[in-house]
Amino acid sequence: DVAALATAAQSLGLGRALLARTVEYVKQRTQFGVPVGSFQAVKHRLADTLIALEFAEPLVHGAALALAAGSPEAGRDVAAAKATAGEAAHRAARTALQLHGAVGYTDELDLSLWIRKARPLRDAWGTPAACRARVLAA
Repeated sequence: DVAALATAAQSLGLGRALLARTVEYVKQRTQFGVPVGSFQAVKHRLADTLIALEFAEPLVHGAALALAAGSPEAGRDVAAAKATAGEAAHRAARTALQLHGAVGYTDELDLSLWIRKARPLRDAWGTPAACRARVLAA
């Protein structure tokens, strides 16, 4: 459970870093003479990503507290945090890649390195499906 919790926390940090970099990029990138970040569809994608990360954060903190206290429900809490944080980070990676466009695939940005970490972190120490099954079984 400690490794799963650490992976959830790392996923959360990865998602937050990707979101911050993407927000900075869409503020600078212009299309039709205006920043891409001013478009409503872009704002919605970023807002959905932020909501997913904000939802995952208290689950990660709660799981850490439950694990530290030796709670019998700690396994369930860790599984919920792991599934939620992993999915949120993966969503942040997909959003970052879509909003960066083709430059996100290049080696000019280190974005591809961050994105390549999101999926393995999501699946390490329990896939989201396995974590959800663990939560339901508890």
